[in-house]
Amino acid sequence: MAFKIKAFAISFGITTALCVVFMLATCGRNGNDIPYTDVVFEAQQPLAMAQEQISLTPLEDNLLEEVYDEEYYEEEYIELAPVSVLTGMPINEEYITRRPFAVVINNIRRALPQSGIASADIIYEALAEGDVTRFVAIFQSYVPNKIGPVRSTRDYFVDFALNHDSIFVHHGGSDSGYARVRNTGIPALDGMALEGSVFWRDRAYPSWSFNTGTRPLEHSSYTGWQRIYPHIASRDIRDYMRDDISYGFLFGDIPEGIENLGEANSVSVPFVAGDVRTFVFDPEHGHYLVQNRDGAHVDELNREQVVVSNILVQLVPIRVVDGVGRRNIYTVGEGSGYLIRDGTYFAVNWAKSSHTSPMRWYFEDGSPIILTPGSTWICVFQSTGTVGFE
Repeated sequence: MAFKIKAFAISFGITTALCVVFMLATCGRNGNDIPYTDVVFEAQQPLAMAQEQISLTPLEDNLLEEVYDEEYYEEEYIELAPVSVLTGMPINEEYITRRPFAVVINNIRRALPQSGIASADIIYEALAEGDVTRFVAIFQSYVPNKIGPVRSTRDYFVDFALNHDSIFVHHGGSDSGYARVRNTGIPALDGMALEGSVFWRDRAYPSWSFNTGTRPLEHSSYTGWQRIYPHIASRDIRDYMRDDISYGFLFGDIPEGIENLGEANSVSVPFVAGDVRTFVFDPEHGHYLVQNRDGAHVDELNREQVVVSNILVQLVPIRVVDGVGRRNIYTVGEGSGYLIRDGTYFAVNWAKSSHTSPMRWYFEDGSPIILTPGSTWICVFQSTGTVGFE
C-alpha cells in the first residue's frame, strides 16, 4: 500500500505542478485545451511512463523534485487530490464531474490503427456480427481531438454507455441499436446525421501502418473534442454526471480475506477462432500490455502500445439472431466473471437491473470489487468460452 500511495502522491504532484504552469497562461471552464492538455493526461499514466514522457524545463524539474521530497503530500494531501471515479487517478478539478462520452469504435483489421483509445478511461470489447469485435470507449479524464474510426451501434453498446451516465457517440446502427437509443433516452451523436460537422472522414492510413492503400469508407469516420463540445453546448445536453447514483468504481488494495485464483501474467480471451485478445502483465510498471492478433495493439495518435491497469471479464449469454450474424448479448441480469489486476485474477459477480442502470461488480463475498488506479478493459465474453490464464 505504501508504494501505491507514493506513486499516487507523485502523480498528484506532477499534475498539480503542470496545472500551475498552464493556468498561468490560460484558464476556462470548458475544453480540453483550456487548460486540459495532453501533458496533463500523460501525468496520469503510471509513474515510470510519466517520467519518460513529460519534458520539463529546469524550473519545473526543481519544483517536482521538491514535491517528491515532501512527505506531507502522502500523509495530508493525498485525500484532497481530485480523482476520477472511472480511473481512481488524479484528474483536472474542472473535469471531475464531466459527463463521459462513450464512442463506438471499429476494430476490424482494415480499421486499424485506431485513434484515441489509449486515452480512454474504460474500454468495453464485445462481438458484433462478422466474428469481429467492436469497442465502446469511455472518455472522461481526457477527450482527444481525434477518435475513431467510429462505427455503428448495437443495442448492447448503449447499455455499456449507460453504465457510466455517458453521452453516446456512434455512426449509424442496427434497427435494435436505434431502438435502444430511443427507448432509453440516452443523448446520442450520430454520424449519419452529423457528418461534416461533428464527424469527418479520414481515409489515409499512417505511413507506419501494416494497412496500405486507401482506408475503406466504412472505416473512415472520426470525431473528437473540438467537434463534440460545441455541438453538445448547442443542444443544451447535460454535460455533468449525475451525483445521485455511482457510475464508477472503488480503487485501492484488495481487502483482506479476498483470495485470488492464481497468477495472471498473461490473459487470453478468445472471442472467436483467430481473434484472441491478449494482455501481458508488465511487473515493472504494474500494468497490462494490450495485444491483438498482429501483436501490440497500437494507438495512432501516440504510436504506442495501449496499456491498462485492470481487466474485467464479464461472462454473458450470447445468441446469434439473424443470417447476417447479429447477436443478442444479454447484459441485464446477473452473472459471473473475473477481475484481473497486479498479475493475479479473482472470481467476481456482476448485476445490472435494467438497461439504464449502472453495472455493479462484486467479489464472491458480496463486497464491491476494488480496482487498482488506472484504466480498465472490459471483455464482454460468451459464458460458454474459456479464458486463459498463465
